[in-house]
Amino acid sequence: MDHPGFFESECMLVCDQVTLQVLDINRAGVDMIGLQKEEILKKTLRDLVQEVEPELAAEFKKLTHASSFERIWRLRTKKSSTIYVQFSSHLFTHLGNPAKIIIAHDVTKLVKGTTNSGAITSSPLGFQGFPLAEIEWKKNGEILRWSDKAEEMFGWNQEELIKDHHLLDNFVFHEDAEFVFGSLEEFFKTQTKTGSLINRNVTKDGDIVYSEWHNSILYDESGEVISIYSLVADVTDRVEALNRSERSMRSYEDLFNSISDAIYLLDENGEIIVANKGIELVYGYSLEEVIHKNQSFLRAPGKFNSNEVEEILNAKTSSSKKKVKGWSKKANGEVFPTEMLINKGQYFGEEVTIIVERDVSDQLFAQEELTRRDKLLGELFNASPLAIVLLNQHDEVELVNHGFEKIFGYRLDEIKGLELDRIIVPEEDLEEAKRLTRSPKVLIREVKRKTKNGQEINVIVYSVPVFIDNKMEAQYGIYLDITNRKKTEEFIKSSLREKEVLLAEIHHRVKNNLAVITGLLELQSYTTDDISARTVLKNSQMRVHSIALVHEKLYQNENLSDINVQSYIKELVHTISDAVDSNTKNISIDFDLDDINLIITQAIPCGLLINEIVTNSYKHAFNGQQIGTIKIKFKQNESDLVLSIKDNGVGLDQMNYSRPGPSLGMKLIRTLSKQLNSDTRVITDEGTEFSFRFRREQI
Repeated sequence: MDHPGFFESECMLVCDQVTLQVLDINRAGVDMIGLQKEEILKKTLRDLVQEVEPELAAEFKKLTHASSFERIWRLRTKKSSTIYVQFSSHLFTHLGNPAKIIIAHDVTKLVKGTTNSGAITSSPLGFQGFPLAEIEWKKNGEILRWSDKAEEMFGWNQEELIKDHHLLDNFVFHEDAEFVFGSLEEFFKTQTKTGSLINRNVTKDGDIVYSEWHNSILYDESGEVISIYSLVADVTDRVEALNRSERSMRSYEDLFNSISDAIYLLDENGEIIVANKGIELVYGYSLEEVIHKNQSFLRAPGKFNSNEVEEILNAKTSSSKKKVKGWSKKANGEVFPTEMLINKGQYFGEEVTIIVERDVSDQLFAQEELTRRDKLLGELFNASPLAIVLLNQHDEVELVNHGFEKIFGYRLDEIKGLELDRIIVPEEDLEEAKRLTRSPKVLIREVKRKTKNGQEINVIVYSVPVFIDNKMEAQYGIYLDITNRKKTEEFIKSSLREKEVLLAEIHHRVKNNLAVITGLLELQSYTTDDISARTVLKNSQMRVHSIALVHEKLYQNENLSDINVQSYIKELVHTISDAVDSNTKNISIDFDLDDINLIITQAIPCGLLINEIVTNSYKHAFNGQQIGTIKIKFKQNESDLVLSIKDNGVGLDQMNYSRPGPSLGMKLIRTLSKQLNSDTRVITDEGTEFSFRFRREQI
């Protein structure tokens, strides 16, 4: 092989692509190696070179600023001198078979640091410093060549892969494996010579990179794949940028379609070229029904100023947005109020008109309702019998209603802009009135105010602050004239005091009259020698006394309507105990009384019941006993009251209580319990207990 010209001084070899068996060599190569051509053709490229020591390579790279991927080899020659070379290679077909042209560049002078003594014939033309990785591989995945750029990109070096090509078993990211191997099988099946793929690869460190593979596939005469030559680029940044762009576009589309307003773009003829899904919500048309239609078909005939829209559409430029209101028509024929914001813009380099349109039915109806409510509130404001005044931040009058004029006599034109407190507040109340007017919370006061003619009237004033954005902007004063009510209250209070005095006098006289009756009964008992008669008179005297005691308690109490049970029962029982001859027996009284008040209609029956039962216990319960106890309870039990009188005496035959008989005491007990509407129980175990459960009556 003779190659005269530029490369005639360079060693050039033709080698088998896979085995690197030397197939041909030029004259310069034979001279450089120093062997016969026939001898060289029996060798492989690996037999002819040896990689230099790392120290020497490092010194060379430091001296020449060479890339770490530009390797140096020592050429084995028959001569005694040492020749250092770097290789460039390129694929081609030699006699119908895949092969490589390999050029050995003599860098001996550079290695020996003699760069100033002369220049090298040429520099490497291979893939050192080339941005693409060069990979040669067999169909089964065995690596034939793995360039330095491939090592930089994926982490493995060529020696590792040649020793163990299974290192690449998981080289293709598992989610892309089906796509990659399926595409390659399709290439092989159709004998495609070139094909490109973008997929994810896993590096030696486990990182995932996006790679673009440009594959050149060599076949033999029978169509079998000999090898694949691939140039690989790291496109991770490009793919991620594309993904970000796609995500951004999807986000934009989602945002565009999420807006409930109808957004559509018009070309120069007024036809809709793009629309969002909001147009379906506003008009009821699908996107397919509106695209390439003129916007005029959306308008309600006779209810929309189409000329105004046409003028905006025909304008060549627009420096500001235009807002147009009118009426449009939905797909179902419904006419509705609409508001359009029209602006000029660009869409893929073309001038378009952008329209944002919304159905303002709710706003229109809301505005009408607001107007109606404002009118109602205005009518309420002026028709209210209360005096209402609106003050500004300086406590000055802004507005008054007819009620204010009626109560205070001032018209709005007389006091507008004046400080209200200085007009209607008496001098001695001015400071308190200012605090009321400037209060940040609602206050209610009963005060005196002056009318236009100088008359002082009693009013209840409501001070109501008005806040806007957490700042007090105004104050409402609402006045209720209570002058007549105050006069009525004074009259009622005076009348009530008179009635209370009269009622107290009635209780006092009833108590005195009952005391007279008690005295008469006592005198009568002294005039008879009949023991039974004297006992009856004594019992009647005690019953009258229990009633008189109620009236005495009411007379002594500030509240003439009810009495306290605790003091009443204790005093009544002590009176009974003193009146009954109990000197021969030791009878104790235990009280368990809640703080309860009763009206007179319930207090008297309770007092009579206690009188009858306690008196009976003293007389009959402790026959044959020297010691005894009477327990009296009056308790609040949820919504009921429970009166209980229990002794530990000999007990009572229940038959004597339940059946009709001559005993007046038992008759009274039954009658009084009915008067209280009580649930009455008599228990005769270990003595006798009378229990009365009833509801407390209110005044």
